[in-house]
Amino acid sequence: MVLRRVVLGSLFSTLSFCATAHADIAVQRIPIENAPPILMLKGKFTQSDDPQAFAREVAASGAKVVTFESGGGNVLSAIAYGRVIRTLGLTTFQLRAAECASACTLAFVGGVIRQAEPGSIGVHQSSFSSDTNLDSHAAVTAVQSMTAEIMSYLIEMDVDPKLLQLSLSVPSDDMRYLTASEMRSYRVTSGDISDLPKQIETSKASPETVPATGDAPVAKTPEVVPTGATSEQKALAFLTAYHDAWSMENSSALQFMDRAYGDVVEFYGKATPKTGVIDEKRKFATRWPTRAYTVKPGSERVLCSSTCRVDGVVDWYAKRDVGNRVSSGSAEFSLVWNPSDEKIESETGKVIETDKGASRPVRLLSRWHQENLHCRGSNVNSPETVAACDRREAVGAKLESVGWCYGREGEYGYQMEWHVCDGISSKSNVAVAATAQVVSVQQPKPADYPSRARMKGETVLPDFKKRDREFNSFRTRIREGMKQGPNFAGHYSVIQFGCGTGCSGVVVADNRTGRPSRFPRGGEDNMYLDLQFQVDSRLLAAQWLDYDTNRCFIEFFDYDRQSWNVMSKVDVGGSEACYRSIGENLR
Repeated sequence: MVLRRVVLGSLFSTLSFCATAHADIAVQRIPIENAPPILMLKGKFTQSDDPQAFAREVAASGAKVVTFESGGGNVLSAIAYGRVIRTLGLTTFQLRAAECASACTLAFVGGVIRQAEPGSIGVHQSSFSSDTNLDSHAAVTAVQSMTAEIMSYLIEMDVDPKLLQLSLSVPSDDMRYLTASEMRSYRVTSGDISDLPKQIETSKASPETVPATGDAPVAKTPEVVPTGATSEQKALAFLTAYHDAWSMENSSALQFMDRAYGDVVEFYGKATPKTGVIDEKRKFATRWPTRAYTVKPGSERVLCSSTCRVDGVVDWYAKRDVGNRVSSGSAEFSLVWNPSDEKIESETGKVIETDKGASRPVRLLSRWHQENLHCRGSNVNSPETVAACDRREAVGAKLESVGWCYGREGEYGYQMEWHVCDGISSKSNVAVAATAQVVSVQQPKPADYPSRARMKGETVLPDFKKRDREFNSFRTRIREGMKQGPNFAGHYSVIQFGCGTGCSGVVVADNRTGRPSRFPRGGEDNMYLDLQFQVDSRLLAAQWLDYDTNRCFIEFFDYDRQSWNVMSKVDVGGSEACYRSIGENLR
């Protein structure tokens, strides 16, 4: 999930938010490198809020994505924000680390594209504020009016109005956090993050091409650091842009270089006019038109006064069009860069190692695998993991630019490897393909486990006062679930309910006898639980995260005569895999 890493990386960075407060809702900018910021609506929705102030902030910032940190508030205000979000064509995105609950859910579903982590969206009954003074008749009228307003709004936003039914089943002093499957079922989430414009899918600092008046397109140095950044930050950002540009095709690379150098450059110990420097660059680019350069993480050293000296080590891969000759190795570099005019004043360096006889971009491939290992094997919420994932994506993009592809059409995650691109290669979304440990297994088929009986007669509800009193705490949710009729194994209702962020429990109730029982997975031992089942089969698939091992598992159960028999268990990857559905992990 590329966007998720971008948001997490920004939240964990040392950059400051620029906040504009209005009433109880604050609009905070989350800066994103080389892209419009993400806006966060933070606080409680109130009647005095002005959604148009938010719209003006969207226009001023160019934001495309909205996220929330809100426990709710005034329903009508949240709906107003949701309609503004829809009118502006914005995407809503929610992390578990920043809750969106109660009325906030209504603002969230205004997004044209809506994505959320399991356990990040909470619903419950609406309630009157403590200072509201209404008689019973007025209260009933107000509730009916509000219910109609919410239902109409949910339909307008293409959300299943049954979400309101679910909300009304949860007391106002409780909260039901939606699982991934529930959000998909009620259409709280919709669309694909890959539909987002590229500028919000990545935070890579790479040159962009913009048209110049009356001329051919020229490469433009992106603004990769926020206003107020230090000279050191600006120098490092320029360094990234420089090597990204030199990895581009010749026309764009040379246009960038023409803008990057001062009029006179101390070029490898000799004062050289810019025209001479660009001529050298052009000759090299002509000899080696296929190039990829990536700076070794941690090798950069910056020292700034009036100018900035930037030293480091870069790995390179280059290839000629004629003769298939390849060059690969590492080199030290040193640039003196002036932050006042953003021009290079001095450049030198030396080769420190070459890969004799190399036919592959061996150093870039090694770097990609190292970053991929750190990205997949570490704490997904740490800034170090976010940085490793971003570096992996940057190296992967450069490998693609020099004709290397990750995987072929029809291959699954564990089969995919880097190779020279061919007609059956898949070049789409290298980072996602690498992270997605999609596996191919002999899945049990629902048809091979048919229901042993069908429901006859009306549903019998549990006896919460006597026989089934151990389930009394969940009586409202169980009753509402059973009233909708069987959804599993002929005459059973599978009922899933939240127990905190990422936590959920499951009750399986027999609609013929009214007897509920517990499903053997759930709670804090089986986080982000996702279920897949159908009414005409005894087969149930359960996906969950084991925090101790940081692995995501899928288990197949046969519910035969009130006994849960494990048919198979599959490891589908690290914690990232549990952000996808069962079907996505096993396709």
